[in-house]
Amino acid sequence: MPQPIFVALIGATAERVDRAKKFFRLSTPGLGPFYLASLETEQSGSTQPLVQLPKNQITIWIALDPESFLAASLQHQVDSLNPRYTRGFYDELLPEPCVLVNIDQSPEESKRRLTDLAQKITSAWYASS
Repeated sequence: MPQPIFVALIGATAERVDRAKKFFRLSTPGLGPFYLASLETEQSGSTQPLVQLPKNQITIWIALDPESFLAASLQHQVDSLNPRYTRGFYDELLPEPCVLVNIDQSPEESKRRLTDLAQKITSAWYASS
């Protein structure tokens, strides 16, 4: 049975997350949960504030801009201090816990990277069984 993988797609704004989520599809049954988060303080549709994400559970953070990459990296550092937090098997298959895909630089490159990351995460999930 595949190991749980918790993925967060995070941007400085909900608008960035909404723009990116159509290219980042994790639709394999059983893979998840998949969180959408922003640095904004209010929930916007399915995008929730970073502070509402579960602590000590996110396996991989996909950041859409430098601000959210910094926030995700800091949250990962805090999570890593908890002895109950582990990325387990995914440390080998997905060695970077935080990945920056700068959505504002090149739409085509961002789309390709998000699609590739979704495939890589799905492949890692299958390999964990």
